Amino acid sequence: MDKKTVLHILFLLGISGGLYYITQSFFMSLGILMILLLIDAFLRQYDNKRRREWEERRRQQLEEQNRNDKKQ
Repeated sequence: MDKKTVLHILFLLGISGGLYYITQSFFMSLGILMILLLIDAFLRQYDNKRRREWEERRRQQLEEQNRNDKKQ
């Protein structure tokens, strides 16, 4: 696992521990954590989609630029 994944897991464990401390209820903490994980998954999908679109636009720009350079 890379450093980013380990930090993400530690962050989620800290959040879950804090939720349990605040609510004093395992199931309420579990429910809140599940909602947070769902939001996290949606944000990751959105970010990956935007990144792929940006990379595709950038690749097209570079190909067009290369074609223009070859013509000249």
